[in-house]
Amino acid sequence: MNKGALSSLRVIEYGEFISGPYCGKLLADLGAEVIKIEKPGFGDKARSHGPFPQDIPHPERSGLFLFLNTNKLGVTLNVGTAAGVKIFRELVKWADVIVEDNPPQEMKRLGLDYESLHQLNPRLVMTSITPFGQTGTYRDYKACDLITFHVSGEAYINPMEGVDDIEQQPPLKVPMHSGDFIAGLNGAIGTMSAVTAQQATGLGQHVDSSAQEALASMVNSWIGTFTYEGIPYRRRKSERGPVGPAQMYPCKDGYICITTHSDVFWAGVVEMMGNPDWAKSELYKDVSTRRANQDVIWLMMAEWTRDHTIQEIMEAAQGKRFPIMPVKTMNEVFSSEQLAVRDFFVEVDRKETGRLKYPGAPYKLSVTPWRVRRPAPLLGEHNEEVYCQMLGYTRQDLAKMRGLGVI
Repeated sequence: MNKGALSSLRVIEYGEFISGPYCGKLLADLGAEVIKIEKPGFGDKARSHGPFPQDIPHPERSGLFLFLNTNKLGVTLNVGTAAGVKIFRELVKWADVIVEDNPPQEMKRLGLDYESLHQLNPRLVMTSITPFGQTGTYRDYKACDLITFHVSGEAYINPMEGVDDIEQQPPLKVPMHSGDFIAGLNGAIGTMSAVTAQQATGLGQHVDSSAQEALASMVNSWIGTFTYEGIPYRRRKSERGPVGPAQMYPCKDGYICITTHSDVFWAGVVEMMGNPDWAKSELYKDVSTRRANQDVIWLMMAEWTRDHTIQEIMEAAQGKRFPIMPVKTMNEVFSSEQLAVRDFFVEVDRKETGRLKYPGAPYKLSVTPWRVRRPAPLLGEHNEEVYCQMLGYTRQDLAKMRGLGVI
């Protein structure tokens, strides 16, 4: 079998929860040798977050942890001890890359900041993923996904419309931890950019990745409007009509999303519905008149969609040249023919959980394919392999370090 695209890359991951581990996962899944460092006894805090099989909490069965840490070697190490720092620095000499998501002042206090580690290994690429970056007024502020979503401006535009009372319905972040994943993705992109430079020059650099900036870059259309026109984005009251970018309509068996914001799209929708008499009114002749009567249009369209199944609407829409797509449930995503053909979901066998389905990679490499080589590590599973075989410690050394709380 072909090696992974990054099989020659050696990475230390000193992070927890989502952003740092997701960055590390993206590298590990493409073949990089990633050593994940966890706290002795407790491990990565993601281990305490669900979902859990049968909804029974267990540090070795967290779905979040299992997904984020495939293909990694796992060791325990207490960098709060002198011996722990010594071992960490030994690993730095071995590594090409360090990925970490700790507060800047903590890394400085431990003597594990970029300036210190660069002296040990001038080739080192160190990727630091933090809420606000390594500089600026907020650099030492603690934050989570909820906070970075709001300070980035991303939450302010959500929802863009459909707000009945702007004063009473505040902006919302999107569900789950998408901001943390986006920060990790940006960290991985920055890492590989620095690795490319490392291979060309022989020198490393510090990749300073801010979650706030990663999310702010996603609202660039609104930032652009303000920059060029001086017009700040303002949330709008409910606009459910068929003139927005996309609207959801109820069907007999779920929901369907229809885009009708142009005259061409609108003509296709009217044809799909069988050219009803109501749609021929002068009230709906162009974008501006339809916007003024959007609530009525939504109600009339919804009355039609409710009488049909999703499949019936999809068949009626074929060839009408307007955007339309079913709103899939999680069950439907798991059973998707398209995803099955592309082998998106993969089964991973692990001692504590058995075989479970995991989301795969959203890309295909023809020569150096993505694959799962090993499941997420048990806590401290590879201590002996890393510390004895790689760094030259003995089993007696490991026993002593366990007793002292170093590993």
